[in-house]
Amino acid sequence: MTDWTPPVDVARVIAERTRRATTAMGEGGVATAVFVSSGRHLFTDMDPVIWLTGFKPMLAAAVVVTADGERVLYAQGEWEAGRARQVVSAPKVVAADDPFAAAAADLSTRSAGQRVGTAGARKLNAVEYRAFAGHQLAPVDAELDDQARSKDELELAQFRRASEISQVAFDSLRQHLRIGLTDVEAEAIIERRLRELGADDAFVFLSASTRNRAVQRPWGRVLMPGDILLTELSPCVGGVFAQICRTVAFGTPSEELQRDHAMLVDVMAAGVEECRAGQTVSGVVAAMDAPFVALGMEQYTKPPFMRVRGHGMGFGSVAPGDFLSKNTFELQAGDSFVLHPNQMMPGAGYLMCGEPVIVGESAGEIVTGSIAGLEIVEA
Repeated sequence: MTDWTPPVDVARVIAERTRRATTAMGEGGVATAVFVSSGRHLFTDMDPVIWLTGFKPMLAAAVVVTADGERVLYAQGEWEAGRARQVVSAPKVVAADDPFAAAAADLSTRSAGQRVGTAGARKLNAVEYRAFAGHQLAPVDAELDDQARSKDELELAQFRRASEISQVAFDSLRQHLRIGLTDVEAEAIIERRLRELGADDAFVFLSASTRNRAVQRPWGRVLMPGDILLTELSPCVGGVFAQICRTVAFGTPSEELQRDHAMLVDVMAAGVEECRAGQTVSGVVAAMDAPFVALGMEQYTKPPFMRVRGHGMGFGSVAPGDFLSKNTFELQAGDSFVLHPNQMMPGAGYLMCGEPVIVGESAGEIVTGSIAGLEIVEA
């Protein structure tokens, strides 16, 4: 499982993404654009450099794109440029001490006095942004996101692979969990297994308590009978993240824990059933909130008891965004995201349950195959 290769023609897909990018530029009224990455990545946000080239920078990077599809990638230093050149789909790569300044100089020769499109610049700090001070920048982030919203075959293959290895990593953890293990050791098992399976990045929460108030980073707690361990695993494959959320009881779980987690499983199932083309995000949320409302627990469908019912995953388009009742975004077939009714429950405290989902014509597809129930480690 470690030697995974996308079952698609990557170069062809990236060429199509370039065409989509130039379409976004045309919609934004610009003939030239610069797509930038600070190297500070958010797994719930788009990174236009990663999406456009397949290269994930660790430092600053910028791609100058022209209307005819020419691309020049400016990477920070020869080491980063060398990494970029190893990516089959990478365009012309230029090493620069300051990629933003180099890209700005390139723009001066191509489009002096003209509006220049940009995507990703909103995440730059003031010093980084200053490199483009001599240009009239016109954001095309929204247009690019619209073009990237339809997941291509490469992105969906990577999402499925990331989903697969998240479950495999959790299964590896499950085999090692025991009374007396620390939460730090538990996270190390996950992190190592994800890397062994080919994850190029990972975001992991893991913590435990007898009654959790939220999930957080491990700090050295020794796992004991009565503990409830929560974990959120988000591996990245080829610039695409997926996520699962799990709850583990140490020792015989209380009746309220079993009841509360079973309710979250039912809530999750109700949401997946509504993840069909044409349904709105708010419609999915309403279906997930309905079991609480029916029991007179409507207050538990709002903060501070919960945050969101799910969200898109980076580094491409993160549409349809956060699963909130106010989000009226309409789903389309192929949308991918994590659905998770993670929240504080009246009896057992904060619990987690979540799976990666792809929108279908009649219902959502749970990429991991099923909704995970409460796991139990015998005392």
